[in-house]
Amino acid sequence: MKRVLFAAVVLVILLSSFGSAFAADEPQQATPALLGEVWWFYFDFGAPFINVDAYLYRPSTLGGWPFAGGPGYGTWWWEGPDSSQRRQSWPAYQMTDEWGYYYAEFMFPRDEVWYPCGFPLQWKCNYVVDPFGTVEYHSPAGMAYECRPINPFVLECLTWPWAVDPMDTVSPMQVLLIDEFGFAYVIDFEILGMYWKFSDFE
Repeated sequence: MKRVLFAAVVLVILLSSFGSAFAADEPQQATPALLGEVWWFYFDFGAPFINVDAYLYRPSTLGGWPFAGGPGYGTWWWEGPDSSQRRQSWPAYQMTDEWGYYYAEFMFPRDEVWYPCGFPLQWKCNYVVDPFGTVEYHSPAGMAYECRPINPFVLECLTWPWAVDPMDTVSPMQVLLIDEFGFAYVIDFEILGMYWKFSDFE
């Protein structure tokens, strides 16, 4: 099952990223993803053994939704500056292989430092207070819930304790792969929610 999931994820990544790289005249929907997922990237840079850097970051939303297409799932997002850039989680891969391909891997972070209070804004707190003191409730557009067996016949699964309508909150995220000559792939993601885990209570 893991191999099938891995193959499907890689195929989705390649199709979506190559589409956004080579069909710039058409607005492209960002790929939906959840915080806590691991994504793999494997791209052809055309030359063997050249240096490539890989970065993950949240683009600025001060001017609105940053992608031409979308958002595809939510209707509300936090407006703010871009995040700091996070380098790839496997720094051993710093250059293309002998065929000119480059591999990178990221786990989309769930930590409170990068996503205060469950960013995009208040997922864990479930509210936003505007400058006038008005409280607005927002919840993630999509979530995945961890389950664990209580016994061989019963599963215990988490539910989102603060789920309220309209379940609308999304966030943009980008992965940038850039070689030493400035050739780059930029892959757009629409973050719908996160993996809600039992360890979040510990």
